[in-house]
Amino acid sequence: MRGNEPTRKLTTILSADAAEYSRLMRADEERTFRALQLCRRVIDRLVEEHQGRIFGTAGDGLVAEFASPIEALRCAAEIQQAIEITEQELPNGDRMRFRIGINIGDVLIADSDLIGDGVNVADRIQHLAQPGGICIAAGIYELVKSRPDFAFDDLGSLTVKNIADPVHVYRARMIDGQAAKVVAPSRKPRGRRLTMFITAAGALVVVVVGLWSYVAYLHPAAIQNQPKQPTVAQFTHASIAVLPFDNLSGDSTQDYFAEGITEDMTQALGRFSDLSVIAREAVQQYKGRALRPGELSGDLGVRYALQGSVRRDGDRVRVTATLSDATTGVQLWSDRYDGEVKDVFAVQDDITQKVVGALAIKLNDIERQRSLAKPPENLQAYDYLQRGREFFRRNTRADIRSARKLFEQAIALDPNYASAYVDLAATRVLTVTSGWTEQTFENLSEAEKLVRKALELDRNNAAAHAVLADIYLNRQQYDLARAEDDQAIALNPNDAWSHASRGGVLAYSGEPEEAVKSFEIAMQLNPAMDIVRQYSVGWAYYLVRRYEEAARLMEIGLRDNPSDYFSYACLAASYAQLDRMEDASRAAAGTLRNWPFFRIDVFASQFKREADRALVAEGLRKAGLK
Repeated sequence: MRGNEPTRKLTTILSADAAEYSRLMRADEERTFRALQLCRRVIDRLVEEHQGRIFGTAGDGLVAEFASPIEALRCAAEIQQAIEITEQELPNGDRMRFRIGINIGDVLIADSDLIGDGVNVADRIQHLAQPGGICIAAGIYELVKSRPDFAFDDLGSLTVKNIADPVHVYRARMIDGQAAKVVAPSRKPRGRRLTMFITAAGALVVVVVGLWSYVAYLHPAAIQNQPKQPTVAQFTHASIAVLPFDNLSGDSTQDYFAEGITEDMTQALGRFSDLSVIAREAVQQYKGRALRPGELSGDLGVRYALQGSVRRDGDRVRVTATLSDATTGVQLWSDRYDGEVKDVFAVQDDITQKVVGALAIKLNDIERQRSLAKPPENLQAYDYLQRGREFFRRNTRADIRSARKLFEQAIALDPNYASAYVDLAATRVLTVTSGWTEQTFENLSEAEKLVRKALELDRNNAAAHAVLADIYLNRQQYDLARAEDDQAIALNPNDAWSHASRGGVLAYSGEPEEAVKSFEIAMQLNPAMDIVRQYSVGWAYYLVRRYEEAARLMEIGLRDNPSDYFSYACLAASYAQLDRMEDASRAAAGTLRNWPFFRIDVFASQFKREADRALVAEGLRKAGLK
């Protein structure tokens, strides 16, 4: 050492952190803390066994150094295996999974600490790993590539945050006998969105529900003529297998790209509570095979198959996806995405916008048709739920009563059906927001009780958190409402309802600009989202003085829901601000027709910010309301 200057050395850095740690803490702080402590004991022991040294910890993360890159990689693999065994009894959403990145670099020694780009790059590589996965720098790869117990995929040179030059990264896969444990790469979400491929999967998930029972009912002979298949577990609701996407690039080094899409789609589909997704390992055997009609359904017990391909040529990429009935082989839906990969995150955002919304519409259509086609004596809890949702969508007082009865029947058939409790709670909330009851406190209390029951059964049910947010909003508990919506979106970023619910909270709590953004996300995910799901969208546009857009959206909503006085009030105020007084008077009359006791001061009081209350009152008075 020269004076007080630190010395330098070349070493191997391992960086690890727990994926989705914040979400796990919000869901159950004590359990998550205990799980982290248990995992840390495992990690500490394995680092020591492989002659490593932990020199930094922060919350759920740690960094360690190793003299040997091989020992660092072996340690990483054993950590992932040990944690998987430790957590295997827990539901997927409750498991703690670590991401690990390994780099080799020249670092500064500062007492017992190590600092410098070598450490920073290890951290950035770690962020590229999938939960449960390992990514390594090219320098590490050159030193371990001959190891027979590992396989590696070249991910190419990637741009990472706060590092000037691209980092060449490989994915590490530990081989156990003939089976390789695939650890797919992932990218950090940018703002509100997940990676390109996770969001694409979220898009695809919404279309993949329900046709098998429909076909069985309409064409029983076709089912009877199918060859006998092995007996497998049957699902009570929609199920899907995501087959490995084909790499059509003509370049085997791009296999990782197709594998990443497959992995991410499988994981994103698993975020939807009403969909059973077959594990990726179970469908790997079908890669590259021409499947017979009914083969997947017979082998795996699934109703749907999702297949696709990836073609990448320089900065251009084309992703195609096809959804089929796994029993008959009939194609139900297909779509294609073309884009440039100059900025992979921008491509990911485009996938979210262009695919998810279209498939949400398709899903709703298929599910309603399937359930409505079945005779009453053949209905199961899932069918009652779908029929109830059809009535709920119509948003009249009589239809909401019908929906409530169907949801109650679903619960009677299956008392552990979380989604039925969620939807039943939503009918209570809608009764309050539509002004159809004077027992506001009782209905909201009953709704909360139902949602709490749903979360006991399925703590990862995003819709339950969104409904709970609506309950808090009606009590003007804005901070609690926003926290629940944020939790819903964290659990399933592709759920349009959760984004719409968040928009409503922000509109009333004094952040209309952010509310507009949330509603626009919801409408991009599902352009046909009905007014029941986003009754506050017009007021969000109104509060940012985009009166024409507010009026246009409310006119559209009122075509399907002509009894919604919220929409009429917004329409009246918007037209008044546009000086379209005849249209404003017409909308004001519609407001009073559907809510004769309407009063401006009461209505405006639900907006938290004084400036918003004043602007709302101004428009309503101009329209002739009192």
